Amino acid sequence: MDALGKIYNVTSVVTMNVDNKINGITVAWITRVSIKPAMIAISIGKKRYSYELLEKTDRFGICILSKKQKDIAKLFGSKSGRIFNKFKNIEYEMTKNKIPKLKDIIAFFECKIINKTDAGDHVIYIGEIETEELLSFEKPLLYGEHALI
Repeated sequence: MDALGKIYNVTSVVTMNVDNKINGITVAWITRVSIKPAMIAISIGKKRYSYELLEKTDRFGICILSKKQKDIAKLFGSKSGRIFNKFKNIEYEMTKNKIPKLKDIIAFFECKIINKTDAGDHVIYIGEIETEELLSFEKPLLYGEHALI
């Protein structure tokens, strides 16, 4: 039995923009780490294209998905932005800092990277929240037991 699979997390799409190349990746390993100042940590695998981009920028966005957005979670989690434009048929807007923000999400955070920590095959990025928007009261899409719920 996989005990780690019993840890359930909110599913999000982490977005970034480096030299006008936008990308996003489905992330369930996300957590609050501070109230004052407000900070969030995300964990990104070192083999991911998003890792390469995050190493070249100082900010990222977090789009919290609703239960109705399983297809978006699968799209952003199954294809590499290195060879596929994940945003091609997706509605989104750009923030004033040019970070992609998906439409119809529950919440959005725009974060400035203030620290990062090596964590084995992942890197944990700590972002100070610069913008926080609650956009819907729908139930969030969860990830647990190796499935979207």
